[in-house]
Amino acid sequence: RSFKAAHNHAFATLARKDAPTFYLDGPDGGSTAALRNAGFYTSKLFTVNLFAHTCATLRAPPHALQHEQVRLGSAEDELSRPPLFTTPFASYYLDGCSGATAPLVAMIEAIFHSSRRHLMPPRLVIGFTLTRAEPSGRSLVDRELEVL
Repeated sequence: RSFKAAHNHAFATLARKDAPTFYLDGPDGGSTAALRNAGFYTSKLFTVNLFAHTCATLRAPPHALQHEQVRLGSAEDELSRPPLFTTPFASYYLDGCSGATAPLVAMIEAIFHSSRRHLMPPRLVIGFTLTRAEPSGRSLVDRELEVL
């Protein structure tokens, strides 16, 4: 928990509070709560999740995000179609929940897709979590470089 709290704090410190923010969150709504506590406008928070139950939890109190702010699906797919495709996000926080780089690279490619370039702000914040757990045994530094 302290690991995730530290990541949320770093992201909230760097990201713009008044601009659309895209992030991945789980059923505990930890990132949603951290961003709200840091002064982010709830109407500017957008998240996706692969599980319908998690989406429903994030739409219910105490998180109470609007239906259009919580999408069911993968980040790379949802960022590639409306309405998120046309949303000018100023910050992204990606959490692959594993040590694998492929999901993170796919998300980054969706963010920088040529059709989205006109939406890019002058300053863009991208944070990501990459854990030490990885089946191939590659070093964390090598995997971080692959994402970047």
